[in-house]
Amino acid sequence: MGSGIVSNLLKMGHTVTVWNRTAEKEEEFKWLLQEEVHIVLKQLQDILKEASQRFALPASGLGGAVKQENFVLSTSGTDQVKGVLTLQGDALCQADVSLKMPRNNQLLHFAFREDKQWKLQQIQDARNHVNQAIYLLMNRDVNYQFKTGLEVLKLMDAVMLQLSRARNRLTTPATLTLPEIASSGLAKMFTPALPPDILVNFYINLNKLCLTVYQLHVLQPSTTKNVKLAGGSILHNPGAIFEFGNQRYEVSHVHKVECVVPWLNDALVFFTVSLQLCQQLKDKISVFSSYWNYRPY
Repeated sequence: MGSGIVSNLLKMGHTVTVWNRTAEKEEEFKWLLQEEVHIVLKQLQDILKEASQRFALPASGLGGAVKQENFVLSTSGTDQVKGVLTLQGDALCQADVSLKMPRNNQLLHFAFREDKQWKLQQIQDARNHVNQAIYLLMNRDVNYQFKTGLEVLKLMDAVMLQLSRARNRLTTPATLTLPEIASSGLAKMFTPALPPDILVNFYINLNKLCLTVYQLHVLQPSTTKNVKLAGGSILHNPGAIFEFGNQRYEVSHVHKVECVVPWLNDALVFFTVSLQLCQQLKDKISVFSSYWNYRPY
């Protein structure tokens, strides 16, 4: 209890006995700061180094060029859209997209130009946050001793912030408007060039690599005077209207295909385990505050 409560009890005529912190608890807390904290930090470093390596697995397993992985993106029961993508670290280095037009069943095929790669910013950002967390964990002398619990709590909060940001970059795709997708430069990646009534977008959602294809049709000016334009979204629905290049378009069809990327799933598991370790250490530090009238930090 705090000093205010003790004072009130005394004023009411109660007898109050106060125990000072015990030598046993002092020793436990000292061991926690000098030994267990470093054990947990080493565990976190090992886990996060493993997570970081998942984002850029070497082709040979012993270093060198980053491994290329092929993924087939399709939807069971329909062959409307199919994508064969080659992922190399945080970049799509090859992409073959087949689209069957719904009206006439015409099959369109587009592929990345050989001199083009498309960076997946979500993967790049997630890895950067992981590496920043590793830096925070290692940014001290090997013989450094923590002197207060508050010092450890601040470190854990900083590491958890980076891990939460890394996880959020994979679990929360960017919210984009259709004009932003149209002007992203992705259309210029393909040969033959995408027709003006086709938009494509690649993104990460949790442990999946996703491809969305939007089919559009041009709206006549006389029919769009009072139409509300679509805002930002992860996935736009048919009927969404937007303006691009002095022309208004409406989304007529939306096709989304996806494929699980196993190492992204591994990375998310590493993030979860690391966050749990950080929280457990914070909880242990906080437990000691219950033994004293003030924060033992």
